[in-house]
Amino acid sequence: MNIETKHVDSVTIMKLCETNRLYALNAGIAKDKMNEVLTQPQTRLVVDFEDINFIDSSGFGALISALKTSKEHQSKIKLCNINKDVMELIELMQLDSIFEILQDPTACVNSFSAE
Repeated sequence: MNIETKHVDSVTIMKLCETNRLYALNAGIAKDKMNEVLTQPQTRLVVDFEDINFIDSSGFGALISALKTSKEHQSKIKLCNINKDVMELIELMQLDSIFEILQDPTACVNSFSAE
């Protein structure tokens, strides 16, 4: 898995590339990268799931770890571009109530500006 990062204004956008799965084989890499970014106080991170169409428990664990890190360091994390199948899992696990999920990276960046 490759993780692309770019900065728009003061927001870091992280996109998971070269795979369509966030699962046991790559969740640790994603978790480490998200936590590395979120340990910087006041960081604003957007995770773009555009190419992801499957997440397993390890992938969800990586997201929960990132959320915990963000709270510990007064950072923020938002998710975007989540496809229908993955969103159904997120809703089933009620993670949509703890993560802010928006349509695309631009909407996330704009929502940070509105805070």
